[in-house]
Amino acid sequence: MEKSLNLGYGTEVPPLLDHVKIIFDQQDLQEKDAIEFFDHFEERGWQTKTGVSIKNWKQVADQWIWDLKKGIK
Repeated sequence: MEKSLNLGYGTEVPPLLDHVKIIFDQQDLQEKDAIEFFDHFEERGWQTKTGVSIKNWKQVADQWIWDLKKGIK
């Protein structure tokens, strides 16, 4: 069976770092912010702080970006 390509859909976890960088760039954020997000969840095995597997990384990224823009992160 052929492995499918990761096309950057939110349900493809873990995402490619390049896809994360694109989302952060589209929100006028720096590459370092994208890398920090990626590294944070990579260390957690793409799970929430309560241990639930992330099913859509873009939803999690949206919250992370919101927090960054509000000065919470």
